Amino acid sequence: MFDMFLNSVTLFLRGKLFKDLDKVIRQVVIGALVVAALCVALKLAGLSLPIAAAASGFTGGLLQPWLFRNLKYA
Repeated sequence: MFDMFLNSVTLFLRGKLFKDLDKVIRQVVIGALVVAALCVALKLAGLSLPIAAAASGFTGGLLQPWLFRNLKYA
């Protein structure tokens, strides 16, 4: 299991894990921006920061399968 993890990390760092690394990075940035915007919006709506962070993190986790649905491995 740990060998599989190390192999994946090595391939990712070499840029050989995904066919289109730019698309992967773009999708990660989109997800992070959505989570950050949602966290700020929830905080401005009056929620406490821990609850806003937890809710936005949960939403970001739900968003990831949709964001990464069309990624191709090399």
